[in-house]
Amino acid sequence: MPNIPQIRDTTGRFLAGQSGNPGGRPVGFHNYIQERTSDGSELTDFVLSVFRGDHGEDMRLRMDAATWLADRGFGKPTVNAGAQAPGLGDFTITISDHDVLGNPINPKSLPPESSRPLFSIKDVDSID
Repeated sequence: MPNIPQIRDTTGRFLAGQSGNPGGRPVGFHNYIQERTSDGSELTDFVLSVFRGDHGEDMRLRMDAATWLADRGFGKPTVNAGAQAPGLGDFTITISDHDVLGNPINPKSLPPESSRPLFSIKDVDSID
């Protein structure tokens, strides 16, 4: 087995607090790219040509280019974990005396009309 560097565990993953690039991005890299690509417009033009399929790129590459352009043009989309679809709130699906995960429900916590099963699932073989 090859000698594993001290910054990795036995599976090859980096230990907590360790980096595979301890020096970080080279100083001046941003300026270097800007100077050699007309402030990035050459990069954008190239990705636009991929997006448009100017060189026969397949759809996967064109979609990757569209994502790259959208992320940089409009910002990466964010996920709002607190957001819900309109009209939906907290609810519990009740089947008999167990919730959707099969956990027992305290019948005293349910309104009287909800204590009976709302529907049943029939065996697939018995469906006509």
